[in-house]
Amino acid sequence: MKSMERTLILTMIFGFLSGILMIPSFTASAQEAVNVPQIKPEELKKLIESGDQSIVIVDVQPKGAYDMGHVKGAINFPWAPTLKSNGDFPKDKTLILYCDCAHEEDSTDVATHLKETFGYTNVKLLDGGWSKWREAGYPMEKNK
Repeated sequence: MKSMERTLILTMIFGFLSGILMIPSFTASAQEAVNVPQIKPEELKKLIESGDQSIVIVDVQPKGAYDMGHVKGAINFPWAPTLKSNGDFPKDKTLILYCDCAHEEDSTDVATHLKETFGYTNVKLLDGGWSKWREAGYPMEKNK
């Protein structure tokens, strides 16, 4: 009986440690594979305040999350496993994508699709995403 309990405990510990060890490597490889540059929230805020027309801010969160709050002026383009359209974003502007994920997983995925499938070259990720923007108290808006 003790042998069975020990095996069960060791199996649970091994599974837990395997999960922890795999998460950082997944995150790092996802960021490296796409090679999408990032922009700091304070840099984006300056661009918005200056009225810079060379950027399009894209919120890739689900519509419900977008409606509850988003970067002022952002367009909602929810993440999907496969994007069937490019959102009709202009290719002559810089797209700045963000989500509310721990490691910008959804915005990284959308950026990859836009670059590889639709030929976009000017794509950046908001460093820290929606959470960092909101915590800084930067301009946001809600849909009614």
